[in-house]
Amino acid sequence: MGFFVVCVLKEAKTVISDKVVKVSPTDSFQFHDIFNAATNEQFESYGVQVFLRKPPEKWVYVEEGLEGDISMLFELKFTHIKFVLEATEASVQEPQGPNAFDLLMRNSQLVCLPEQRKEDTRRDLLYNDIIKLLQSKEVGWKSGTHSTLGKSFVERLTAALWYIDPHCTKFTERSLSLGEFFDGLNQYRHDQHYNLFYFTGRHAKYNLMRDKLEQLASSLELSAVQPWATNEQWCNITEEVFILTSSMQKYASNLEKINKSMKQIHLSDTPARHPANDLIVYTIDSCRKIDAQYKQLQDHLLNVDYYTEVDLESFLPKDAIQRYRYIKDLQIQFPVTLYRYYQGNYLGTINYIWKVPSNSEVQSETAHARVITTIQEKLPQYFSRQMRKNYSLVKTITPAILRILYYDLTGDAAVASNSISKELEERLRLMLELEDPSIICDLRQNNGFKGTKFDTFWNEMNAYFNENLPAVNDRRHGNVLYMPLAISIRDLRNIFIQRLDEKFVPGTILIPSEEWIHLQFQPTNPIAKSAKQYTGRFNIKFMVQARQLRKDHPDTHYCATLFRYLREFAILYRQYVSFICADDKHKVPIGEGVNTSTGVRNKKTMVFQETSLVACDHDFTKLSLTPSVIFFCNIPESIENSFYSGKVFVSFKDTVFQSSSAIRHTTEFYNAISTYHSGNIPPILCLYTDGGPDHRTIFGSVQISLICLFLHGDFDMLIAMRTAPHHSWTNPAERIMSILNLGLQGVALVRDVMGPESETAFAKLDTLDEIRTAAKTNPTLQNDLRECIKRVQQLLEGRTERLVLHNEPIQCYNPADETTIDEFFNIILLIDQTLKISETTSDILSKKTHLQQFMKTHCRQRQYVFQIKKCGQSSCTICKSVQLPHDVFDSLDWLPDPIPSTVDKDHYAKFQTVYQSETTEQHRPTLITTIANSERASSSILVNTRVREFIQCFQCGRMRCLYSERALSAEDKIACQIAIDNWDYSCGSPLVPEDHILYNKVFVREKLVAKHQWNWHIIHAENLMLIVMFVIGKDIFVRGEIKTNTRAAKRRKINN
Repeated sequence: MGFFVVCVLKEAKTVISDKVVKVSPTDSFQFHDIFNAATNEQFESYGVQVFLRKPPEKWVYVEEGLEGDISMLFELKFTHIKFVLEATEASVQEPQGPNAFDLLMRNSQLVCLPEQRKEDTRRDLLYNDIIKLLQSKEVGWKSGTHSTLGKSFVERLTAALWYIDPHCTKFTERSLSLGEFFDGLNQYRHDQHYNLFYFTGRHAKYNLMRDKLEQLASSLELSAVQPWATNEQWCNITEEVFILTSSMQKYASNLEKINKSMKQIHLSDTPARHPANDLIVYTIDSCRKIDAQYKQLQDHLLNVDYYTEVDLESFLPKDAIQRYRYIKDLQIQFPVTLYRYYQGNYLGTINYIWKVPSNSEVQSETAHARVITTIQEKLPQYFSRQMRKNYSLVKTITPAILRILYYDLTGDAAVASNSISKELEERLRLMLELEDPSIICDLRQNNGFKGTKFDTFWNEMNAYFNENLPAVNDRRHGNVLYMPLAISIRDLRNIFIQRLDEKFVPGTILIPSEEWIHLQFQPTNPIAKSAKQYTGRFNIKFMVQARQLRKDHPDTHYCATLFRYLREFAILYRQYVSFICADDKHKVPIGEGVNTSTGVRNKKTMVFQETSLVACDHDFTKLSLTPSVIFFCNIPESIENSFYSGKVFVSFKDTVFQSSSAIRHTTEFYNAISTYHSGNIPPILCLYTDGGPDHRTIFGSVQISLICLFLHGDFDMLIAMRTAPHHSWTNPAERIMSILNLGLQGVALVRDVMGPESETAFAKLDTLDEIRTAAKTNPTLQNDLRECIKRVQQLLEGRTERLVLHNEPIQCYNPADETTIDEFFNIILLIDQTLKISETTSDILSKKTHLQQFMKTHCRQRQYVFQIKKCGQSSCTICKSVQLPHDVFDSLDWLPDPIPSTVDKDHYAKFQTVYQSETTEQHRPTLITTIANSERASSSILVNTRVREFIQCFQCGRMRCLYSERALSAEDKIACQIAIDNWDYSCGSPLVPEDHILYNKVFVREKLVAKHQWNWHIIHAENLMLIVMFVIGKDIFVRGEIKTNTRAAKRRKINN
């Protein structure tokens, strides 16, 4: 008797999955009997092929088919049987009724418009009116795309018109047209608005924003450049759409220009307007006859002396246009001088006029200057925001000090207004003259508790500081400290408790609080208000240092949603998940013969009052250590709670011989997981890292390393996710770095001295590559380099293990060595024996058949996520049995991709909505942009070697290259030349229509836009190299170089 695994397939699809069938060798069975027993005689009308195998060998075809004798199963020791169904004439039924394919093809050609909305709001009314307007133009989208592409276009057009609807007059005043097409909308035909709430609602009226305008315009253009918009029926409409977007972009540019100008004015230390720059003075000659409107002004000037200024404000009309004409056409029967100062903005112009003698020889320039000086003293003064800010910086100085400074600077001899102020000013003046700090009493010595119960602690504290004082003075500078006294107040307090427990009976000495210990030091800022609380018992203070930066990325929101999905996934399977966040800290430099700072300047450190915390100012070193953090997060019960708690593992890797790599990280992950979970490893692992080359999930080396970790840990599922570019700060492990800074702050490191031979050889090496190359041929140098930094590693590990996260001490571990890493990698040979640890690039891995088959059945790859899951098949020779309960494993699904919410398009759907549903990356912003900007032809065609012809744009005059994969035949050349001669080509459009024979043969770059891009190629023809560059709106440069006897010929310039 034997047991066999049977399955039935039809057209490469499994009809009956694997099932076990019992067969006796004595029975005179044929394969036909086993087939009927497995299928219950459901497929009698089909032809059947029979295949046999014993894993892991390949399937073997049985020529006899169902008539074959089953005795071969026992003789050849086969264990698996596969039946493949083949369609026969009996199994193929004649189609009844209409052909479904013809119906689908017929319906796909129908032109449809998106469905209209229920008009609950005025915005829905605008949406419906746009659809009605499109319907009147007899345009639409083919069936199937009207509810996707069509709906998206109408929604974007609605959003743009709704936003600018209340501000249409602003566009009109600036001669910006919104397009004649949109004048056909129902409300616009009756000179009404759609967004009535803007005018009637009691709310703050919003102004047009540059970012919003550019966003709406770009999204609308993204729809208008899609293939459907190139159809002839859409030409007029898309042209109107581009007029609308162009007007929006011009208005946005104007807003940006105004904004920059205003920012420059606000940040300036000088007023925006000044008489020195914005003043106009000119003389108006006399005239015989004047207009009646100037009679009053002339009579007034006749009654005043020469060079006596008169303000024109009372004589000018109220209307702005009339004021302008009044001054422009000013007429007086004697000469006058006009003074005009433009204040800017809505303040208008200040105008003064005065009478001058008719005889030019009698006129006095000195009198003119005096009048101008008099007028400028009357002018109002305006200060910028920065000027007011600068002035406000002196507000913290007391009035008494301000008066003393003013007297000393100006020599003012005025006396104080009362006796108290006089006495105070005399004391301040005495202090300034004597320059003796001893005459000032430090009243802080009176602060604090005067009892004696903490005296034992204070004495021990004083002794500790005295012991560390020689460590300062024994250096090359008496006031230089190379190591802080303690990491923090808590650490300092623990040091004293440990010292006291060694001298006295534990628990018998009273210990003050951390805050009370802190107040015994010197204040960092002695003139701050908080300095009054310090006692100054110990000559100790804090010193500080810091730096940081962030950058934005289009996928930021997308990746934030992915990380939320990962956390909610971990919460859903909380009892079965291990959640790890990992990151590498910046390198810690090790000095060469001189103490070099670690570069950490994030927190104050305790030092002696008369010392400075300094280190070597050299910022270049050959050796360094790289701290690596593995953070096991405690998974909360709700997404609202924090993941920032758990166990932290840290290692300090030698940057020279223990460089960060994907396989090293996963090896250390596995070692840390085994240590943390004590052999009871959870069946699901979630990893969250930054996007560096050693963690980027799209790299083959990272994927191979994760598969090794999956196999070693025997996980049912592994999810590895990375942050968006430039957003590693979102990684919870990044927050551990601030704690590590406590152990690294204020520390200066130097390596130990090596042997003379190693020191000589090391002095000749500069880069890491040179050091690694020399170490391979010089084992002594390699060993000495490893030994000379061990003391530094032990020092940093000791300081790090004194740190805690939420009362959980940080644990250090040893970096993985090369032997351990090789052993860790070898497990992947179960999948493919040809894999090598040094050959893990994506190109090499794509040729590994067995590996690709495993990844196809067990892995899911995305831009930011790589997932591995057991297949659950008992026949799989790679996966072990499932550890999860079967009902839990059956519910386990891939982590979904974010998709837009149906409620709010600006946000992604919730995890509960999309989990256990099929999703793709189609909504990833960078993917959308890439698809939108991709050319119709492949990149291998759009190269210089495949340029066949040139064509000129009839609008901008720019030349474009025509490409084809193969050389054009004589017939194709004629067709191409006819197309060039007869058709008007425009930048960004295809060369020929879709139904033309050259449409899929000859290509032109369709994503190039005039005024922003240029198209150039270097074309070689034996000894001639021709570089062609076409630039719109500028001169065209053509350089021809004839390579003859290695001499280049000439360059010439052709004016466009």
